[in-house]
Amino acid sequence: MKPAVHQVAARFFQATLCAVLLASTAIASDWPTAGSDIRRSNVSDEILDLPLAECWRHQPVHAPKPAWPEAPAKQDVYRKVYGLSPTVTFDRAFQPVVAGRRLYYGSSADDAVRCLDAATGEFLWGYGTEGPIRLAPTIHEGKVYFGSDDGCVYCLDAEDGKLLWKHRPVEPDRRLPGNGRIISLWPVRSGVLVDGGIAYFTAGLFPSQGAWLCAVEADSGRPVWKQQVDISPQGYLLASSNRLFVPTGRTTPHIYLREDGQQVAAFPGGGEQRAGFPQGGGSYALIVDDVLVHAGGEKRGLEFTATENREKIITSPGIRLVARGDTAYILDMDRLKAIHRARYIELLRLESKKEKTPADTQRIAHLRGPEKPAVLWDVPCAAPYAMVLTGNHVVCGGDESVVAFNAETGKQAWQVPVEGKAYSLATASKCLYAGTDRGTIYCFGNEAAGNPHPYKTPSTEGPLDSNLIVHMALMSCGTDAGYCLALGRESLGLAEEALKSSRMNVICVLSDEEQAATCRRSKTENPTSSSDRITYHAGSLQNLPFQSNTFNLILIETGPGSQEPPTPASEIMRLLRPNGGTLCLGASETGKTRETRIRETETRFEHWGSGIIPGLVLSTHEFALRGWARRGPLEAAGEWTHFYADPGNSACSGDSLPFGPVDIQWFGRPGPRRMVDRHEKNMAPLYKDGRMFVTGDNYVVAVDAYNGTVLWERDLPESIRLGAFKNCGSMAVGNAFLYIASADTCLALDVETGETAQTFTALTTSDNKLGEWGYVATVDGLLLGTTAKPGANWRIQDVDTQTLIWRDEQPVVTSDVLFAVDPRTGKNAWTYRPEGGVIVNPTLAAGGGRVYSVESANPETFAVPDGRIKLDALFDQGARLVALNLQTGKPAWQTPVDLSRLEHVVFMSHADDTLVISGTRNVQVEGSDKPRVRYDLWAFDALGGNPLWNSTQTPVPDHILQGPHGEQVQHSAIVSGVIYNTGFALHLRTGEPYEGWKWQKSDKCGTLSASASCIFSRFVTPRMFSIESGEYLPLTSVTRPGCWINILPAGGLILIPEASAGCTCYYPIQTSVVLAPR
Repeated sequence: MKPAVHQVAARFFQATLCAVLLASTAIASDWPTAGSDIRRSNVSDEILDLPLAECWRHQPVHAPKPAWPEAPAKQDVYRKVYGLSPTVTFDRAFQPVVAGRRLYYGSSADDAVRCLDAATGEFLWGYGTEGPIRLAPTIHEGKVYFGSDDGCVYCLDAEDGKLLWKHRPVEPDRRLPGNGRIISLWPVRSGVLVDGGIAYFTAGLFPSQGAWLCAVEADSGRPVWKQQVDISPQGYLLASSNRLFVPTGRTTPHIYLREDGQQVAAFPGGGEQRAGFPQGGGSYALIVDDVLVHAGGEKRGLEFTATENREKIITSPGIRLVARGDTAYILDMDRLKAIHRARYIELLRLESKKEKTPADTQRIAHLRGPEKPAVLWDVPCAAPYAMVLTGNHVVCGGDESVVAFNAETGKQAWQVPVEGKAYSLATASKCLYAGTDRGTIYCFGNEAAGNPHPYKTPSTEGPLDSNLIVHMALMSCGTDAGYCLALGRESLGLAEEALKSSRMNVICVLSDEEQAATCRRSKTENPTSSSDRITYHAGSLQNLPFQSNTFNLILIETGPGSQEPPTPASEIMRLLRPNGGTLCLGASETGKTRETRIRETETRFEHWGSGIIPGLVLSTHEFALRGWARRGPLEAAGEWTHFYADPGNSACSGDSLPFGPVDIQWFGRPGPRRMVDRHEKNMAPLYKDGRMFVTGDNYVVAVDAYNGTVLWERDLPESIRLGAFKNCGSMAVGNAFLYIASADTCLALDVETGETAQTFTALTTSDNKLGEWGYVATVDGLLLGTTAKPGANWRIQDVDTQTLIWRDEQPVVTSDVLFAVDPRTGKNAWTYRPEGGVIVNPTLAAGGGRVYSVESANPETFAVPDGRIKLDALFDQGARLVALNLQTGKPAWQTPVDLSRLEHVVFMSHADDTLVISGTRNVQVEGSDKPRVRYDLWAFDALGGNPLWNSTQTPVPDHILQGPHGEQVQHSAIVSGVIYNTGFALHLRTGEPYEGWKWQKSDKCGTLSASASCIFSRFVTPRMFSIESGEYLPLTSVTRPGCWINILPAGGLILIPEASAGCTCYYPIQTSVVLAPR
């Protein structure tokens, strides 16, 4: 029988520190694991003799590199929640653990665990791995346990750092770019919890790719059990006597049995319940007696839940908690308070009641009074990043300081400055240890011991001509950022040169494990300014575990007498990034017959690459052989160069991407921090020639589409474009430049560097005033633009803007003038100023040597000061469909069109010599007391303007008006002569119903995008549909796309840059993610 909530709460009230310590693996004066014990209590009986002095500080060469540095978003506009709080912060500082007078920490920057003398800070030993170590080690019975992003769990001797055992829970090994590094598809991001002779941990982040909860024997590493889980594990595991609690990033923890890993349940979240999903979570959690306390999500708060029956006890303000006896301490962003547990929970329960009795009100006043208060003291505290309870002091980590308070009175007892934000704290042997986001680890105690010796900086030289070789290879790549793969021992010199000459992450694969370990040891003991960008992997050179199409540069150097490169040519081609991935081969010979042998080597290399590596060029020079090859684009890979894929607004990339299972190609930046709030429906991302361009909050970033490398990023004032679907595209990409509107200008940014190559200024408006640049398109060597009235483009992210974007009968943006610029000269090619009325921006399209738009026939529209006009004012007096010659700007034809019944939105698309205007209105349907949405479509011959057909369609599902998820504003996609929208599909040229599969919109926001054979849209999470069969596949289960178009099928990939910013719903991960056919 489950205990009642009040019984669980009562036990929580009566819990003592002894109860916590009995359940812990920690011993007095040690801090052997994150949070001190397996319940992550952050409590120690260590008594600090304040004030403390700085004994020593340890400054690693490299600061931490958090997995999610751009999270969370700044705000949730829809819920009016501002200053969102990060939920995954476990790797923002190096978390020290202390045992046996030694301090240990893992590095997310250079992939090593290091051991220091806890009394002096002297470096004792280090152990390097093949990926970032994001969570603190656990010290248990003389052993060091930790997990790495390389997908392995390690056990070392705590005395000397020797490897005792290593376990990879998921085979075969697979590596991919993730969070800016090459990591395992199944990283270990739970830490390693050790108790009762068993080590527990997780592997994996994306359940669709596999995620596991594992248990192994702590002494040997032999597996005990492994359970596949449908969660995204992120954060330190916690344990009670019979259960494991697994944090899941942004969402609530899940519960599993320690005995066999079987799932018990998930905790209900805090805050609102929506669509059946609990809300609120985070990687921060601790157990106090029979209660789990965990973070309440980006909106902050602490959730108190019974561990046995999972019933919610309370939600409290705050972000951290520690407890001892009847007293708990709650830390918030700017306050610290001590509470009496029982009385505080009673107070919050009473205050949360919607209807209060007089007795309730009286009791609340009593609990807030001085006699037996619920809150014992409440003081200002600007140190919100970490908190520990040690002896009679509460110690908090803040920005540039660490502060201690008397636990009984709340009086500040001590404060010390630190460099950076103190995200981690630990106490042991009468000392306090603090770690900051700059990587510094401080020891504060009563005896100063001085600083440790600085690291030595090694110097590695490559072959004499390696500098020239690598520089030529980098020029071929077209970038000095990305990923470089060096294969074999002989290639280490080239790898070092690539490291020094570029910004690339260099991965060296060695067939000899001992040699790789030696390289890692040297890197760990002698770090340099660039050693965080080189990793040494051990494994076969024949079959490499890396994701296809990843590497910008592959280096292979062979020694004298080599038969051929150690890796098959087919494997090299598989790994090279399309659109510029470069192979650099080298071989050299010595001795009297070296000339003959180098020619023989050349023959072998030619045979090795023949028919497999196109364009392989070999040359010899002074008894050395050099080979070069540059990979071209994927065959039938589509592009997405304009708002709706192309200048014609087809919303179809034409990519030959097949329907079927997908793998993650990469994940990481950009994150939500600089993105536009998802409800504001920003400009779509773009793709061309292996680069993805994403625009955010007056910001644009270029990313390598195949491996996620941020190539460049820029702030661009007044470039944000909200409600873009009621406007037009603000960005377009050509062969050499990204064109993006900014205020009254359009900037031509170099696609490789992001530098401004040219600036074009919009023409004046109809009343001869300076306006804003509206339309952006690049077609047939011309840059097309329009001038909108000042203030026409929505730029302010607020609820008022969301109302204009989401609700019925709202205005669209218009322009006064359409023009073309020759970007080679910067001169205006032609100008077109309509006479009868304004140009309706969402109808601008180009193709077939012409540019098209719908114009209002109402001349009064020119007088609207901000150019934002409702459809009735635009179309009630008539409208014209106009085609202009693209090269001259002269009208090719124009025809009247009656669009007077449209109310919400209007679009126009061009494909196959056909123009289609579409829009929506509300109609009263028989048998319904509420109007419903209907879609109207008109088709015209693009060559002469003759009407072809018109049609009214009922969307499926048949929504009522004022739909909250964009039911009335869906944009069509045109694929192979068929126009698709929500629940209907028509032949483009005839308007006849298409008999095949029809896409149906979900009840979530967003619209569709298409490739040659698939359609993509949001169904809670991103989904892929086969046009041929109607089958569908969820692309991920833990992320969500944005509220307009941000699923791009292009470059042979499915690109989903982060666009869920501001969403505080139940999704464990907010990240950009790109997928590829399996």
